[in-house]
Amino acid sequence: MNIQKKYKKISTKLKEFQNFLSLKRKTIVWGIIAVPLTSAGAGMTIYIDNTSNIAQTPIFAQEAVIDLDESVDVEFAVPIQNTEHYEASVVVYPQTNMTFIWNEKQTLLTIIPKTTWNPQTEYSIAFPHNSYEATVEQSTIFSFETVAYPTAIDTSLSESNNRYVDEGDDIVIVFDNDIADFDVHAVTRPILKTEQVYDEQTRTLRVQIKERAQNYKGFHSLTLFAKHKKQQKAQFYPIYSLTFNTLLPKPDNWPKIHVDRLNIAKLSTAPSITDGKYIDVNLDAQITTLFENGEFIANFVSSAGAIDTPTPTGEFEIYNKHPYALSNMFQVYLPYWMAFTADGKYGFHDLVVWPEGHEDMPSGGKESERSIGSAVSPGCVRHDADNSQFIYNWTDVGTQVVIY
Repeated sequence: MNIQKKYKKISTKLKEFQNFLSLKRKTIVWGIIAVPLTSAGAGMTIYIDNTSNIAQTPIFAQEAVIDLDESVDVEFAVPIQNTEHYEASVVVYPQTNMTFIWNEKQTLLTIIPKTTWNPQTEYSIAFPHNSYEATVEQSTIFSFETVAYPTAIDTSLSESNNRYVDEGDDIVIVFDNDIADFDVHAVTRPILKTEQVYDEQTRTLRVQIKERAQNYKGFHSLTLFAKHKKQQKAQFYPIYSLTFNTLLPKPDNWPKIHVDRLNIAKLSTAPSITDGKYIDVNLDAQITTLFENGEFIANFVSSAGAIDTPTPTGEFEIYNKHPYALSNMFQVYLPYWMAFTADGKYGFHDLVVWPEGHEDMPSGGKESERSIGSAVSPGCVRHDADNSQFIYNWTDVGTQVVIY
């Protein structure tokens, strides 16, 4: 801030001071003089040359940054004769309750806030110059800033993990400086039970989610509130916030009604891949879910491998596609075929179509949709015609697949 702007800003503050104290307005000729300012860790010190009894041109102390519980020491060239009268004309902006302590010679005044200075605040203290009778002419203005609230510089939640949090997960927040002098509390909305632990060495706060969201799936907010340990409880201030997703718990037994199963799966399935498209297959629920960049696209009831012919689990990808493939192993047609193993043995497809003359179905025909939702296939993952077409058109060769 250049000196002209500083002059204008302090001039405005002085008018507010005078209005606040109902002081008589007088014309003051302003000037600028740099005043030495020192710090000894326990307090900031300013020197006032009050040897003259005539109101001097106001001077401005250099700016400084002090801690929230730090004192301000004012040294006077000659003793202040009427300290009580003098204190009444010392004005701080923003208004703060202060304690004044004088030395025996009445040449050193220590100013201490009754609680603390507010964090991240610019203060100005105006002192009358006259050493015998405090007057409205404020001749020395001491400006300083207080240390900022703790600043979060990193978090374990990011776009890459799509911010999904479950019971037992930690949300890790890293600060730029040690926060040991502050009380910091994490609050979630909607409310979840949490537990937090701070590590001074790494300046990290771990907020652990201790319970699942039982009735609400979706975005939650986490806000950190902080106050200096010497401040009152009402002085908590929000310093950081983030959002995250929560999921409802998966059921022990999935409902037979497809629409109910799909709704529960949508509310309880988190993407394990958040970069690009991927197909998620839950064998327990017989549900296939499509995600793109971590966002839910659609889900479908499927029919995967039977107990004796299970669908392989793990991470795969789509190797090839064909709208109406012929199975060499079973000599049946597999509409909307997409192989997810390199050998082409397993894939996604529509319900099986038997050609006429097939030994299992001499008259030919298509498999019944009654099999959808049950684990009865030889190992592939099947869907009905409409859903198979949707998945086929949406999926590219190379799309990742996760089956569990």
